[in-house]
Amino acid sequence: MYRHSMKNPLKILGKTIRTAYDRVCGTLSRIDSWQRKGVKVAPLSAESHECLNCHTTFTGNFCPRCGQSAGVSRFTFKHAINKTLEVWGLGNRSLPRTLWHLICRPGYMIGDYLDGRQAPYFPPIKMLFLVTTAFVVTQHIVAPGAMDGIYTDATISLSDKKLDIPNGEEAYKGKRIFIEGMNNFIDVFKNVTDFFRQNQAIELVLSHSLFALIAMRVFRRSPLRPNMNLTECFFSQILIATQLMMVSMACIIATQGSKWIDNMYCMPTWLLLLVMFYDYKQLYGFSLLRTAWFTFKVLAGWWIMMFLLLVVWMALSVAWAAI
Repeated sequence: MYRHSMKNPLKILGKTIRTAYDRVCGTLSRIDSWQRKGVKVAPLSAESHECLNCHTTFTGNFCPRCGQSAGVSRFTFKHAINKTLEVWGLGNRSLPRTLWHLICRPGYMIGDYLDGRQAPYFPPIKMLFLVTTAFVVTQHIVAPGAMDGIYTDATISLSDKKLDIPNGEEAYKGKRIFIEGMNNFIDVFKNVTDFFRQNQAIELVLSHSLFALIAMRVFRRSPLRPNMNLTECFFSQILIATQLMMVSMACIIATQGSKWIDNMYCMPTWLLLLVMFYDYKQLYGFSLLRTAWFTFKVLAGWWIMMFLLLVVWMALSVAWAAI
């Protein structure tokens, strides 16, 4: 009796674990199926329309002659509001839909866009500028002056590194040229930093152009999208930049300030790597381990390229001072 009573709880526990495991696997399978499905195309209208632009009679959603939408009608207040909202991607819901998909299924959504399914989604570069503007507004509301203080401290630190150009017997020409060139580099670097501080979207476009170069090389043999060209990699990185700006906005709101400033985004580097890993896994289709390694290679390659560009910039500054 004692041995029999000891077996029942173990069997019940094992059955409970198996049931829970099956439910979790089923839920994950349904989520993965939804992520891969994408946006459904709206059915064609069977109603007959007359185009108000070219007066062609047609069936469907758009005029086959001039391309005007069948939904165009006389101007009313509601019609004017919808047209105004469509400029910002809200009237036809393309902007909210794109942002939602960038959070829930980023890699698959980027793949859909690159494969030509672009109509349901908002233009990437325009969306990046809008999201960056929203980030700046959120930052000024939640943590006013936090980033300005960090940039000010960095500028003061750079100014302290400037050296006086020596005179007299010890002021040989090579030393004076080198110091003058480095001082010029520091001055220009401060101006460029100040420009990017006020134009974060432009900074992200340029930064992710480097990411695109590296990703094109690293992921050239991917199972899902081999040999992507530079333009495809660029637009994929612009969409990833938009997603990262949304995550940065969430981090700013969560921490009430600039707690993490160890990369170009307001988030810890481990979170940056995790988000990029999530995107690259869905977009390129490598295994988990290979995707993790390639994600690290992309970020490390970006830092190496930035370092080399700074070295070249310093060398050009010294060479310019010697002219």
